[in-house]
Amino acid sequence: MDIVKRDFFNADRGYPIRVFICQDEGKFVQFMHRDLEIQDLSDFGIYLFSKKLLATYEDSGLGTFAHEALHPLVEENLPHRPAWAVEGVPTFFEKFYGYWNGGHLVLYWGFQNPWRIRELGPELTRLDLKRIISEDDGPEQSESKLRMASMFLWEQGKLRRFLRLVAANDRLGYPTYFEAAMGMPIDKITPIWQSYLESIERNRAEMLSLPLSTVLQNEAEFQAFVKTHSISLKQIKQID
Repeated sequence: MDIVKRDFFNADRGYPIRVFICQDEGKFVQFMHRDLEIQDLSDFGIYLFSKKLLATYEDSGLGTFAHEALHPLVEENLPHRPAWAVEGVPTFFEKFYGYWNGGHLVLYWGFQNPWRIRELGPELTRLDLKRIISEDDGPEQSESKLRMASMFLWEQGKLRRFLRLVAANDRLGYPTYFEAAMGMPIDKITPIWQSYLESIERNRAEMLSLPLSTVLQNEAEFQAFVKTHSISLKQIKQID
């Protein structure tokens, strides 16, 4: 929560929540079916707003835990969030690398998630940004598409600005918070978006090789890890 509050948006509300980490996927499914009477399950984890409860299982990974843990923060601290951001923001936080520096956690953000790139498949370069970020009530969209919108804002240095505009309920006169964060209308954003998607496609093999989200015990182990996996630690400066 402290990292989110410092680097992204004010997160004073949303916790405490109850957390259940099951031994394996089978126990997770059993817990959902038997104890919570939920039949339509997530593959990796779930956050139930009505119960303020996060449930996942050990092998689902740190990324799943971070994604689900962001839901109460987004829910409680960004009441004016557009529909796409309900999942688009938490999915951004599911991919990270870092290490412990004493009691201080150092994290690096802004990495593509290999399984989401695979899920998008050949549709990747044809994603319709206008439809993804529409603030009109529409059909539920793939979380992988929604994540690409938040990743685009990050790459443009505008994700923090987007989150702070949402928190302030200020579209700066634009139809959407997304356009307000970018400082331009959708028709001017679209060619930048298309170039971004094509860049991802060109570097697909490199992105598919990224390891799972990981936090190492110290900086030395972390530096060895990023060298082994050829992970770039370049961070995009986010503006307000």
